[in-house]
Amino acid sequence: MPYALFDDDQQRSKQFPTKDDAWKHADEAGLVDVVDGKTVLEDGYTIQPCGLDENGVVVAMPPAVQ
Repeated sequence: MPYALFDDDQQRSKQFPTKDDAWKHADEAGLVDVVDGKTVLEDGYTIQPCGLDENGVVVAMPPAVQ
């Protein structure tokens, strides 16, 4: 399942084949912080599984689908 970086439900990166690849991209883009020993994304950013809508546009999959 592909993953992408989203900001407030807007896709901000291309699709990556794995969640780890998406995290690596976010880190290289300077969007990853370590807070209290935990690796987190900057506020508003998430890494979500994604798919294609009926028009072939990449969209985040709702949590119920994950």
